[in-house]
Amino acid sequence: MMKILILLVLIFSFISPCVAGSVSFSLSGGEYNYVPEPRLRYPIYETATISGDQGLEFSWWNNVTNTSGFILKLYKGYNMYADNLMFKENLPAGADSFKAKPDLFVDGEIYTWSLVRISSSGYKSDRSFNSFKVVKK
Repeated sequence: MMKILILLVLIFSFISPCVAGSVSFSLSGGEYNYVPEPRLRYPIYETATISGDQGLEFSWWNNVTNTSGFILKLYKGYNMYADNLMFKENLPAGADSFKAKPDLFVDGEIYTWSLVRISSSGYKSDRSFNSFKVVKK
């Protein structure tokens, strides 16, 4: 009886790690709630030029279905803190650009803009962002 018990313990101790290593699961809830972050088009370079009264147009690719809208934010400086927030705009699903007034910007100053995509189910993407220096002509 003792030999059988020892044999069972040895067999179980070798088999259970093999089975445990091949079984995995995730608590993330699946990929259904993943929302791709927006791809920025402009401004994405170190400087953005504003000529006269034209203003500055922020643009991005809007090529993802099941989007219910976007959240665009503009910050003064590099840090995206609430104290540096200059404006926040909720945009509709079909939007692919937003034009800001030229008097909002100061020549030579640094600004950071961020964009978040909202899915039809209400999930938000990671934010895409870029910092740039304004050059007025």
